[in-house]
Amino acid sequence: MSLRDENKFRAAQRFLRHRIQPFTTTEALFDSGIQAALILLPNHLHFGAAKQALERGLHVFCEKPLTNTVADALTLKSFAQKTGRVLMTDFNQRYLDRNRVLKAMVADNRAGQLLSVHAFHNQDLRGLKSFAALHRDLTGGGVIHNAGIHFINLFLHWFGAAERVSAIFENRALPVECGEDTAHCRFTFRSGLTATLDASLANAADTSYERIQFLGTDGEITSDLKKGEILFQPRGKRKLKIPCATKIISDSVFAALSVFEQCARQSLQPETDADDFIRTLKVVEALTLSAQRGTEVSLNEIESKYAI
Repeated sequence: MSLRDENKFRAAQRFLRHRIQPFTTTEALFDSGIQAALILLPNHLHFGAAKQALERGLHVFCEKPLTNTVADALTLKSFAQKTGRVLMTDFNQRYLDRNRVLKAMVADNRAGQLLSVHAFHNQDLRGLKSFAALHRDLTGGGVIHNAGIHFINLFLHWFGAAERVSAIFENRALPVECGEDTAHCRFTFRSGLTATLDASLANAADTSYERIQFLGTDGEITSDLKKGEILFQPRGKRKLKIPCATKIISDSVFAALSVFEQCARQSLQPETDADDFIRTLKVVEALTLSAQRGTEVSLNEIESKYAI
């Protein structure tokens, strides 16, 4: 553990079941003989720390976003390929049983052919004493880059590649330095399916925290993240509760860490690897560009930008 504040370190140690050794510098930590590094730093420090760890031959588990730019993510991917190390992004929601069950229901056409999908993320950060930690020069962006990115990652996992996107970004309460605090996004996938995402850090989205709705020819599937439940309303029949393990966000993080350990020990590639993150961040970039232009953006434009 890298030591930046001794008092905070001692306070944290009291809640840990194992003794941990503090280090005064990141270099000392990475050169201490460890085999893997968990990058839990503020977003703008992810790239530098992950690059250092990979250069020293360590496996890397990094909180999302892996980097704040696609270019930096491509650089880290190159380092991971050269060293043969595991590089995993903590898209922890991918490891929730709820979301795995939803993927299976989509694959099995449980609601028939999907007609549309609607996702919602809502937080209220208006009461913070300071917004300095939310400035986009530190975080990389606004609500889509920092919260909506989870749904975007799930969309790509569930529905495949996006073809084009459009977005409207707003600042309803937070300073513009924080990036957009509220966003309405629309996605068209190569399959023809359309999806929307309404996300807000200013309590502007119509949801308690996070929920999703799948509308199909044979029924409707709805799910609430905090309740950890899945409800299926077949057309013309009574509503059913679909079994799934009730987990909270911290459970999904531990599940992701367990996958990372297995991949590092067995030299396996995790689901949420560098390529998975790069695909997701390209969609975020396309949405940002759409909001700036006021027009729909094709993912082909973004792919062409980074073509080798």
